[in-house]
Amino acid sequence: MNSVLTVAESGKNVKKCKLFMSAAEKIYQALKLYNKVQNKVIQLCTCMTESEFNWEIALEFADTLVYKNTGLHLKDIEIIVLQNSWEGITYPQMADDYGYSAEYLNKDVGNKLWSKLSETLGEKVTKHNFKEALKRAWKQHVYVINNISQAPQVYDAPSDSFYLERPPVEERCFAETMQPGCLIRIKAPLQTGKTELMSRILNYAGNQGYRTVELNLRDATKEDFGNLDKFLQWLCTSITEILQVTYPVAEHWRQSLGNSKIKCRTYFEKYLLPGDNPLVLALDEVDKLFPYPEISGEFLGMLRTWHEDAKTRPLWHQLRLVVLHTQAYTQLDINQSPFNAGTEITLPDFTAEQILLLAQKYGLHWDTTPVIQLMTMVGGHPYLVGEALRQLAQENMSLEEVLQTAPTAWGIYRYHLQKHCQNILVNSQLAAAFNKVVLADTPVEFDSRLNQDTAVKLNDLGLVKLSPTSAIPRYELYRLYFRQRCQENDL
Repeated sequence: MNSVLTVAESGKNVKKCKLFMSAAEKIYQALKLYNKVQNKVIQLCTCMTESEFNWEIALEFADTLVYKNTGLHLKDIEIIVLQNSWEGITYPQMADDYGYSAEYLNKDVGNKLWSKLSETLGEKVTKHNFKEALKRAWKQHVYVINNISQAPQVYDAPSDSFYLERPPVEERCFAETMQPGCLIRIKAPLQTGKTELMSRILNYAGNQGYRTVELNLRDATKEDFGNLDKFLQWLCTSITEILQVTYPVAEHWRQSLGNSKIKCRTYFEKYLLPGDNPLVLALDEVDKLFPYPEISGEFLGMLRTWHEDAKTRPLWHQLRLVVLHTQAYTQLDINQSPFNAGTEITLPDFTAEQILLLAQKYGLHWDTTPVIQLMTMVGGHPYLVGEALRQLAQENMSLEEVLQTAPTAWGIYRYHLQKHCQNILVNSQLAAAFNKVVLADTPVEFDSRLNQDTAVKLNDLGLVKLSPTSAIPRYELYRLYFRQRCQENDL
């Protein structure tokens, strides 16, 4: 009886399997059809968009790109020259129509306009080729948007946000980490992704079997910064604890000869560097050293020496340094500073295409219009963009509400802006120079109140964007917020 039931059940199972296989085949065919249709739609959208690349679209596209690159929109006279050039009109004809001299339109307005577009588009632009140059950039723009699934990979981050790759930055860092005795310097303003990039470098190195240590100098106490000897003991002890080894730092210090730098070197050579696996040491917030010149100069010079030693001493091949900082320490001899050695990594802002991708990851059904609206306020700053998208996705806010309150003391960026205030208030020269920049409606030329050294410091902080002779606020958010602060005499 049981055997009969078993045969019957087996027959039912065979029928079920056939049904499941048939259903799976139908699903597979449906997915193939869906992919074909999706590709056709993308091709159609691309063709339609390219065919619609008319003067109005070209002007909006060019103005958006120029604003993103310079912080300023095209001037009326530049638009006149651009439109007439689009229509094939010569400079003498423009001069007759608008009452300007042909030489002014050509040598002054035209040359500056084509130079501006050349810098923005990354290729040589003239009156004769600008239409094709703009169209090529637009086609690439459309291609990226229509193929958004092929955009840079997004990683989930522990902070309930998203990490967006900025090629070729990550691959360059990964490759550099594999080089014996490397020194990677990640230099970028506040909240632009330095620490997240560092974490991914360490993760990559760990997957290669390397030992990894992450030290944030913010974790050092005031006592640790008491003098160079205490700081270097804190450094060695922290590394030892992270690697979970029992090498005696205090005993080594007592028994070793020489000054504290020699003791630190011999500790690395005796206990930390030997072995089959390289050691990747990442130092975050190195700027915390700068208020302690008796420590910072010696320590930073020591890092430079270690990096140079790797060129001649095989043991120091084992050490791979990753240094994160906002500003460069300028009080050190150029031949001793680590800030002009190794490989410097700068973090670019997000592009419009990347922001569109992030918006989709946050579940926002955006097109390019809200992206441009957001970038007009905060550019492509990673934190400012990410915080806006998070608020829109989780806090039931509209983009209009976010943008309207953004430059206020109660907006979503209040803590970010307050941090910048603190950085500026500690230096009256910086504050005065930045006041001048945010109160101006045009780029501020370098002079006694805004010399180039001060402008570079403001640029390092991420507050301004520099040209060879002038500075403007980096984002409209900063212009509006700090202008109000200036008018209230708080800054």
